[in-house]
Amino acid sequence: MKNGGWKIAELRNAMMVTTFFFLWLAIFFGESVEETLAFILIFSFGILHGANDLEILRRKGLPDRKVKSGRKMLLAYVGFVTVTGLLFYLIPMLALLMFIAFSAYHFGEQHWIKRLGRYLPLQKPLFFTYGLVVLFLLFYSHAAEVSEVILGITGVAVPTLWFGRVLLVGLGLFAGILFINFYRSQLVRYALREFLLLGLFFLVFNTASLLWAFAIYFVVWHSIPSLADQLRLLYGTVSLQSGLQYVKSSAVYWVGALVTLAVAFLVLKDSDFGYLPLFFSFLAAITFPHVLVITRLYGQEEEE
Repeated sequence: MKNGGWKIAELRNAMMVTTFFFLWLAIFFGESVEETLAFILIFSFGILHGANDLEILRRKGLPDRKVKSGRKMLLAYVGFVTVTGLLFYLIPMLALLMFIAFSAYHFGEQHWIKRLGRYLPLQKPLFFTYGLVVLFLLFYSHAAEVSEVILGITGVAVPTLWFGRVLLVGLGLFAGILFINFYRSQLVRYALREFLLLGLFFLVFNTASLLWAFAIYFVVWHSIPSLADQLRLLYGTVSLQSGLQYVKSSAVYWVGALVTLAVAFLVLKDSDFGYLPLFFSFLAAITFPHVLVITRLYGQEEEE
């Protein structure tokens, strides 16, 4: 692995500064401006960080004997996304619950995998409960609006008080897993840092609109660190050159995802299906295969 490029500590400092800058924007600008900025960030860095999955599979994921052709990999990947989209049409509540579970694990895995440095007995539950806490901090902060989005996707009205209940359960499980895995000075260091960070997220979520709050976490605290991880694993360094290589290899799928969403918006613009339910359903459809690819990538890195 090559040295150079951005260091992890430098990236975290930049993420913290960016978060406070975006928090300042949330205070001084209205919801329409926030939503515009949110879509710009999500459609650029957010979608981009999951647009290189096929390149990751080609270079890191599958043995050569199983990779028949790039076209077959593309068809299989698109088929997976299509089946996920059909799930949201046929069994929307199950699909939504799966999306929340997959996203929770994925967010937690990306956040913790570099911090741990070693395997822990309850590593996977740690990933899941941390991501669940982050998601339900967001849901709890915008309970009424999130409930409307869920109603638009599933047709089921979820009582807003459930978001707080799930959040409390998630916090309890997360704190318990921290206590089991870390002792004495380690426990204080990890627990203090992580709960302060969760406090920052709670402040951001309660200050910004739903979409802007989601964009700040999804892009600044997930997509950009994930892009950095992918650049290191694929090209050996985080730099302008490796970033351009990444964009070049993922451009077709990135643009394809944006065009697909744009077509869906045009087709459904006059229907009762709101743009937020459509947006999050689309995000879910491309999330499932991405989570599987990245989990496999991190697993390979631990074995090396």
